[in-house]
Amino acid sequence: MPTPIRTPGQRAEGEAGKADAAKAAPKRINVAVNPETMAALQKVMDRENVSLTEAVRRLVGYGEVLYRAVREDDEELLLKRGTTTRQVIIL
Repeated sequence: MPTPIRTPGQRAEGEAGKADAAKAAPKRINVAVNPETMAALQKVMDRENVSLTEAVRRLVGYGEVLYRAVREDDEELLLKRGTTTRQVIIL
C-alpha cells in the first residue's frame, strides 16, 4: 500500500506535540528574497487572492512536503504531464 502524502503542516503520527507547540506562538521574521522568489510569491498572491504572508506560508508548506519526502523519507518525486515524466531533485 502506498504511503499517504502529507499536506503542508501535517505531521506523521507521534509528532502532534511538536506541531501544537509550533502553532502556539507565531514568530515574526524578516528575510531578503531575490527577484525570482518574489515573483513566485506574487504569482501565488495574484492567482489565489491571498496576502504576502499567506503566500509565504503556502510555498514554505509545499516546500516542506517536498523536502521531507526526498530528504527524510527517501522518496522519489515525479511530475507527470501527458506522456512526459520528470523527476524532482532537491540539491
